[in-house]
Order: sequence, then structure tokens, then C-alpha cells
Amino acid sequence: MTKLGFTCAMANDCLYVLWEHGKIILMVLIYVNNIAFAGKKISGIVLFKQNLLKDFEITDLGEMKFILGIQVTQDQFNCLLFLNQSAYITQILTRFGMLNVKPVSTPLAVKHGLSTSQSPSSEAELNEYSNFSRGIYYLLLVGLLLYATQTHPDIQFSVNLIA
Repeated sequence: MTKLGFTCAMANDCLYVLWEHGKIILMVLIYVNNIAFAGKKISGIVLFKQNLLKDFEITDLGEMKFILGIQVTQDQFNCLLFLNQSAYITQILTRFGMLNVKPVSTPLAVKHGLSTSQSPSSEAELNEYSNFSRGIYYLLLVGLLLYATQTHPDIQFSVNLIA
């Protein structure tokens, strides 16, 4: 990316920014084999894709709808992006038999204590994860929740407490 004139963002080493005269021209987010980019001018985006094609084989999937389990809705007229993780959260809740749990404003009470008695107590409770031990089942659930909560401090507190 530096070969193309981008600088790595200080906040996230997966984000690269192309500057021109102190203004952002293009932002590129790279995660493993996924890449998303945004810019004000279509000509800059086209040039970026042409430069990538010189060194990499890429597949252009068109306007971004999902990235890393996050639904993306674009409002080009107002220059807005909306990010929605509800499909990912619903998938986790369904996977762990928690789809019909009662929602609360704070995911976990601050003084709430956790114990192993709250994890699945039998192989039948493990559903599709019956080949995993209870500890692995628990770690899997916490890992999935950590991924989903990186930008939600209220949920992140609860998951951090559980972890």
C-alpha cells in the first residue's frame, strides 16, 4: 500500500489512507483477503483498482453489502454508511440456543457472578458442539461475542467480565 502512496492509520493497522494536499482522497480497509475502499471521486477508485490489478488478481464484487459479518448500507446522496451486526448476532444467538432470551438494556449486571453451573451441563445441551468440552464451548461463545462487540463498550464490558 505504501508503494501506492498510502499511509497506515495510527488507529488501526488494517486501514490505509491516501492524502492529497491535507485531504483524504481514498481510504482502504484490508483484512486477510477482504478489501473495502471509499473515496469521494470515482476516478480515484478506478485508478486504485487498476493499480491493484498490476500486482494482484482481484474480484470486484460491486457495491459492498457485507464485510466480516457486518451489513453495510450506503446512502450516497448524503455520504453516509450504516453498519448493522444484527444478522451476525442473531446467528450467534440461534447457534447457542439463546434466540428467545429476554433483552435488557445492560447485557450483564455489573455485580453478576458467573459459575460453571451456567455453562451446558450435558452433552445434549451442547447441540451441534457436542464434540467439544464445556470449556471449549464457553470459549467459542465468548470469542464470537468479542468479535461482535469491538465497537460497543456496554456489551464489551460484559463480555470482558465473562472472559
